[in-house]
Amino acid sequence: MTDTFHKMVSLVMPVWKPDPTWFPTAVRSALSEAGCEVELIVVDDGSPSPAAELLRDLDDPRLTVLRVPHGGVAAARNAGLTRASGEAIRFIDADDVVEPSSTARLLELSLPDGAIAYGDTLVCDIALRPEKSVGSTVQGEALAECLLGNFFVYITGMLFPRPVVEAVGGFDASFPANEDYDYILRALEHAPVRGGGFVASRYRRHHGSITGRQPVDEVNSKLALDKLFERRPDLRESRLGQEALAHFHLGAARRMMGAGQFGASTHHLVSAVRLVPGAASDALRIAAGFPRQAARQVAAARR
Repeated sequence: MTDTFHKMVSLVMPVWKPDPTWFPTAVRSALSEAGCEVELIVVDDGSPSPAAELLRDLDDPRLTVLRVPHGGVAAARNAGLTRASGEAIRFIDADDVVEPSSTARLLELSLPDGAIAYGDTLVCDIALRPEKSVGSTVQGEALAECLLGNFFVYITGMLFPRPVVEAVGGFDASFPANEDYDYILRALEHAPVRGGGFVASRYRRHHGSITGRQPVDEVNSKLALDKLFERRPDLRESRLGQEALAHFHLGAARRMMGAGQFGASTHHLVSAVRLVPGAASDALRIAAGFPRQAARQVAAARR
């Protein structure tokens, strides 16, 4: 890897009601990045107490703290984008940690042809002890792979070249959750991906990161697909489009089953099989944990 890249990367970090320990740790991890020039734009999303108070001990000209009215993570990231001057953008979170030198490694991957670069994410417990690694091996055009669940990466482990960011536009602030999926789908329409197989971020899994989001995530995953089909009507009735919808329904069914919502899960399984009869085997495996009547409905859907 080149010793130092003389290209600026803007790190955009939204924050709301930050943890007084996690937040400064996240900021310091970002400012400690080596191998390329970085600027860190922290967007305080209308926290009751200004987030800047937790950074009083930091005096770094690369750090900018913006305070905006509370509007959610998508709106906060958009506010950060208006101030970003970098030739590439990386979106990071205020309760996670950036892996040392990962930004420079992502930039090196992206530079040859303006690809969207990505690395792995270590999903950790509340004390940042690793529990599992999330990554991909997909290279090149990745929209179809993403739609079918074969390209799943955390946005905090990705780097987006400036031309891609400008082509995509901002995050959709109407999404109360799962706005990342919509943004990534739009980005994949404009550039290939290139992964390096290294850890780029550590994701801190905690109560606030997952509570109450599942129903909202389901709604917004479907909304992201609907938006894609509006942009690309050729996809809606294509084999890929049907398989993408079936994949959505199977994923929703698994999560609904995990929440004990067997009726909603059955509905998703039947929808998947009606779209793609070949999904029946996966649907029946999921339905194996259901009451017998639900499994019969799934089996009948493929006839």
